[in-house]
Amino acid sequence: MKRLRFAFITTVQYSQPVHGHQLALRCVPLNDAGQHLETYTVKIMPGRLPAPQNDGFGNTVFWCSIGSEHNVLRYGSRGIARVEEPGQPAPPPNPCLRFAGFRTKPGKILTQVSSAMARGKTLAALDALCHAVHSLLRYQPGATGIYTTAEEALAGGRGVCQDYAHVFIALARLAGWHARYCMGLTVGEGATHAWAEIYYEGAWHGFDPTRDCRTDASYLRFATGRDAADCPVEQGTFYGLADQTQTVFMRVKEI
Repeated sequence: MKRLRFAFITTVQYSQPVHGHQLALRCVPLNDAGQHLETYTVKIMPGRLPAPQNDGFGNTVFWCSIGSEHNVLRYGSRGIARVEEPGQPAPPPNPCLRFAGFRTKPGKILTQVSSAMARGKTLAALDALCHAVHSLLRYQPGATGIYTTAEEALAGGRGVCQDYAHVFIALARLAGWHARYCMGLTVGEGATHAWAEIYYEGAWHGFDPTRDCRTDASYLRFATGRDAADCPVEQGTFYGLADQTQTVFMRVKEI
């Protein structure tokens, strides 16, 4: 178990004033069997945060409305979380996590790769899958986008953590596993990270194919789902013709 102090602040600058902003924020860590929020604050500017709600995957979501004009949107959270090592007993997984979503739908390449891999219902087999995905892709920011599918990333052989997680999840589901996408932070400074978790013998076990390792208590989950489409930090609409520039500050330290 580790106690982690986290700060996660996002600032969005608009080239012209916008208004009528409707957005959903997933900017607070999960509070479940694997991790517990000891204390936290969450803020948005301008506007006020409503009471949090949970989406269909148990993620904490703030559904916000900002009517006034604004050139800057700033939101984020700070606090302390206690994170357990992976493998804590957990309820049965959502059945949809066994089946492909739009971004993890297997095509010809994923099917061929899956058929060539050894099958096994063990954590060792998942370690081998994690290593294989790590070797199949080359980390290259900008080579893919937020809508890139696992099949497209594998065809190009390049991507970022989102793509590594999508490919791993797609292949795991082809092998018969319940797999979920995880968005969150890890110890250090930088940006959000993505990895995958597999349901095995009554518990979730994390795998990070980007770094070719299993996850541990230094990984702080903010949202989980079928793929990245279920886990955006910010999602919404506004009125106005404006370009956006986003900056993110995140820091996680072990206490």
